[in-house]
Amino acid sequence: MTSQVTFRVKVAVTDRHGVVVVGDCPSLGGWDPHKAVELQREENDMWSCTVPLPEGTPVRYRYMVCDIRQDKTQKKLMIIKWETYRQPRTFTPNGKSCVADGGSFGSYDGSGCAVDQGWLVDETEIRLRFHSSKSPPIIIFNQENVNRKFFIKVMPINIQNLQKQTVDGKYNSPTCEETPVTCKVLNDTQWCPVLQDQWGHLWENDNYLIFTTKVFNPQEWAFDILLYAESEISDAQSNSHTPPVAKATVLPTNMTGSTGVVSAPLHNNHNRLIGQINVDYLIITPMAGEVCTAEVSYARYWKKRKTLDVGHRGMGNSYTAALVAHIRENTIASFMSAANHGAAFVEFDVQLTKDKVPIVYHDYKTCISTKMKGGTGGTQLMEIAVMELTLDDVQSLKLDHKTAKKLPAEKEASIDEEEPPDLHPFPTLRKVCSTLPEHVNLNIEVKFPLLQQNGAWEEEMDTYFDRNEIVDIIMREVLENGGKRRILLSSFDADCCVLLRRKQNKYPVLFLSQGVTERWEEMMDVRCRTVPMAMNFALAEGLLGVDIHAEDILRNPSFVEEIAKLKLVCFVWGEDINNPTNMSLLRSMEVDGIIYDRMSDHREPGLYQFETEEQNGPFLAGISQHTHH
Repeated sequence: MTSQVTFRVKVAVTDRHGVVVVGDCPSLGGWDPHKAVELQREENDMWSCTVPLPEGTPVRYRYMVCDIRQDKTQKKLMIIKWETYRQPRTFTPNGKSCVADGGSFGSYDGSGCAVDQGWLVDETEIRLRFHSSKSPPIIIFNQENVNRKFFIKVMPINIQNLQKQTVDGKYNSPTCEETPVTCKVLNDTQWCPVLQDQWGHLWENDNYLIFTTKVFNPQEWAFDILLYAESEISDAQSNSHTPPVAKATVLPTNMTGSTGVVSAPLHNNHNRLIGQINVDYLIITPMAGEVCTAEVSYARYWKKRKTLDVGHRGMGNSYTAALVAHIRENTIASFMSAANHGAAFVEFDVQLTKDKVPIVYHDYKTCISTKMKGGTGGTQLMEIAVMELTLDDVQSLKLDHKTAKKLPAEKEASIDEEEPPDLHPFPTLRKVCSTLPEHVNLNIEVKFPLLQQNGAWEEEMDTYFDRNEIVDIIMREVLENGGKRRILLSSFDADCCVLLRRKQNKYPVLFLSQGVTERWEEMMDVRCRTVPMAMNFALAEGLLGVDIHAEDILRNPSFVEEIAKLKLVCFVWGEDINNPTNMSLLRSMEVDGIIYDRMSDHREPGLYQFETEEQNGPFLAGISQHTHH
């Protein structure tokens, strides 16, 4: 028997947006947002649709607010926000016709609202950023005006519409309201999301100013950047037609690759050159294919427990630590040993080979053994970037860690061909996922070389893969092979964290922060330099939390309380944790996780299994809800 089920929900949306329902049965799209059923608008913000469903068979479903566009060939979808309770709505059809009255959008089990931003489906997100990480974004040539403060406004321009001018020269170009631009203001003391107003937003030296828009055809969009003098804004309040004092234009052809800086000339209202503006852009493209569904999201969930033990590269740094691990780092054997000693997660680093295969290895460079001409002089070790080696190369050539160059010349490479395969370096991410039992949870760090404030690149890696390409390849592997295990994603690169968050909806992301330290060079990106900035960045991007260097926390323990007040998860990493006194202190602070070496020095081996699926339900059971709009 078939039952005609009417789905009803109350939600206020703009005229551009609609509401859809998606669920676990074919009639509701099988969790595929592209196949979701559209609801029709009624009175008083009510929406409804009627769907034939099998009588007596329970269905699970969620509501979404979407921007749906239909072009000549296909329907394109932009998810504005969606319901993200770990357990979706449920309803059992009964009778010839019935009503599944959903009440209010995002609230249906009496425990508050659970709504999150959508992930990228068909649209591309374009961000224009203005900050002083490397140099001031606004440069005025006239010394009389060099100290003036300016409001910055970003206006999207559809180039296709410019080409469709009417006979009288007029054209229909989308307004800022039709292609909305959001603005985030980020600094050490706050973050604040706003819709840019009539004059945009005031630029100040300590701010990291982000303008964001989402479009379906990024190659069709240019951006006018308008500057308004702060001193003239108060006078202009009564005159909505006050012109900007300067304008620059960024064309889509100026923005090549995922990130970069465009330097555009600034002209005044008389078309005279008065300066230049430096625009740091980030382009986030959606992952190809139907890799994400609406079935479940753990991106904003966390269950507060006692401090979790996380195995750094498995059983620890085996090359450069003060006390090196006895099992080679980032190997299957190291991960299994850490799990057997009670690690709740094993942490490891993932990067790509030349043929774009995700592998587990920490350093960007390795050493290859070479022989001199004539067969004399023995072998020599030469550094080579991992990205220049194929998977077959790293698994078949005689390679060693960079530290081997400091060993005596007669010493052979430390990788023994007779070792068991689980001790071999460079395992693929797929092998890690398929070999480790599902109770071994993963903390995956996505590698990307950082620019230091002294102008040098990490390990001299000034050339690397495109960020969108890296994240797409790694995330596809994780989504396809992660199974039911718990997975945390992280990166020291702030833009990689943004991409990890925006491209998928399933796994949570932590921002790794070096913070203030004398051990390493300070990073160029201001988002990486301090704990307060890291916290505000995590909040602004809807990340689960932060992963802070132990030196910062031990110097200023109040950071832990501040992070907790912001409802962010706090992990801590660093060699200082290997000290038992520091480890005990961090546990007493109730940080969420500590990432450390040589777990065998602190925990006895045994049969450990961290909150199994059978014991606690899927992923993070009994979780506290973080809500992000």
